[in-house]
Amino acid sequence: MSDRFNEESSEAQRRAEKIKAIRRSIHSEAEVAPTTYDNKTETEHTESISDRIMRAKEKKMATAADILEELDAAIAYEKAEAARMAAEAADAAEKAAESTTPDISDLLDGLETPAHEELKEIAEEIAGDFTEVADTVTDKVEDFTEVSEESAEEPEEDIDLEAVFSVKPDEAEEPTRVISEEAIVRAAEERARNTDSEAAAAENIQEAEHESKVAQHRDIIPDAAGAAAEEAVFPEKKKKTKKKKKKKSFKQRLIDLFPHKGDSVGECIRKVVFLCSVIAIFVCGYMVGDYYYDLWSSKNKTEKIMEIYDTASEKKKTPVKKTDEDKRKKYTMLEGARKLRELSSDIVGVISIPDTPLNNPVLQAEDNEKYLTRKYDLSENVAGEIFLDYRNHFDEVDDDGYLKCPNSDNLIIYGHNMYDDQMFGCLKYYVRNEAYYGLHPIINLSSNYENYQYKIFAFFVVDAFDDTDTKFECWNDIDFDSEEDFYNFVNEAKRRTIRTNDVDVKYGDPLLTLSTCNSYLPDERARLIILARQVREGEDPMKGTQDSQPNPNIKWPTLYYDEHPNEHYYPEAEFVPYGPKGGK
Repeated sequence: MSDRFNEESSEAQRRAEKIKAIRRSIHSEAEVAPTTYDNKTETEHTESISDRIMRAKEKKMATAADILEELDAAIAYEKAEAARMAAEAADAAEKAAESTTPDISDLLDGLETPAHEELKEIAEEIAGDFTEVADTVTDKVEDFTEVSEESAEEPEEDIDLEAVFSVKPDEAEEPTRVISEEAIVRAAEERARNTDSEAAAAENIQEAEHESKVAQHRDIIPDAAGAAAEEAVFPEKKKKTKKKKKKKSFKQRLIDLFPHKGDSVGECIRKVVFLCSVIAIFVCGYMVGDYYYDLWSSKNKTEKIMEIYDTASEKKKTPVKKTDEDKRKKYTMLEGARKLRELSSDIVGVISIPDTPLNNPVLQAEDNEKYLTRKYDLSENVAGEIFLDYRNHFDEVDDDGYLKCPNSDNLIIYGHNMYDDQMFGCLKYYVRNEAYYGLHPIINLSSNYENYQYKIFAFFVVDAFDDTDTKFECWNDIDFDSEEDFYNFVNEAKRRTIRTNDVDVKYGDPLLTLSTCNSYLPDERARLIILARQVREGEDPMKGTQDSQPNPNIKWPTLYYDEHPNEHYYPEAEFVPYGPKGGK
């Protein structure tokens, strides 16, 4: 029994020497001259089939034929080594055969998967070839090549390498372990031949070689130290482990957006352009958002204040008695106006056009700038308010209820042309829509004391900065010194109107002018003018406003003709003016 232990101990020492040789071959980078099997040293003989496959992969020039040549030489060596050890281990072999430990065939019989069944068949075929091999290396290579070609036609299946190598050296004969290694290498070779790319084939061979080395070391190293041995023999596996990239914090990502030391010129330019684009987007977004918020806020405030006005106006007005001594008209403030005056002392009336969005309070300040960008409560707003020219007089009543001064001959009211038709935004449709005038010819204008109606007789476009012979500053004609001045004014408006109508205009009729911006001319120089006269007592407000016709000879500003060179104004064309004398 002690002799058997000594033989097993010697065998373990030889295996340890093989492992050391494997480690030296893995870490060595020196090139070794080609040698034959006969002139190899004892250390070189310890190289396993797996080492030869790894060396073939590292050189990246190995082919299936090269691997077969390597296998042929290794098989011959293992054959001779097995024959030499057979005589010495005869006694141990007989006892191992009598033991209950299963050989490789018994182990494979217990596997149930198709891959295991295939592995069993492969091992049996190789074992048969191994026993029939002649003493010469040439005969063995021919048999092994035939088996490889037959196996290459079979479908590829996964092989449980760990199950194959679970047979330990002290539980089975040495030739059996050699056969299992040959089967694993052959299976890896088949997998490599069926792989589409050379890189994938090399990776599959390396994987099989890795499992082979691990199994060898587990034969002589306890299971508890298996992991440590694997790490020691294969240090490159640990190096291949990919470290998880540490995620950057939000603060670090934000800092990386700005140029910093170490960035290339191109990277700095890219970051600057990116930051400028982000700033531009935020600024534009803020401006657009602020604009639409102002529209919503303006509309909301206007609706609330007009709701207050309409609710209070439903109350009946108490008539004011007049004495014989005083024939002057005495004015009493409307109830709705009284409510609005509590909100702002600058409110002088209310304007509306039936069936349109226009329904707003009218304010008047010491200048024409105050309510361009402010609401009645003085809050900043792009829509501003509708306001009366500061030079106009409109029902200015003293504490006794009498007019302080006569009203202006021409009331000028301004308002913005808003995108959503707020303020004077709906006036643009008089120019764009031919039927709009016939549907909306009446303007309701109330002071704080009286309600008035005006009928539109002209609407046209002028150049706010015109200094040519087409100049017409209708917003500066507030009072007329004579009848001639009056007719000159209304006839100039009639020449320019986009549509003609049958509304008559007489000297003494109070006029109303609505002015707003328009896009009809370039450079924001256009002003759309709506000109109306007060409806007389007992007159039909709609009389003369229907059946309007396009004006065949419109007098446009000079700037318009510069933009439209094919159009002209003909002063000699037929024209029917206002007034008993035909006007100017």
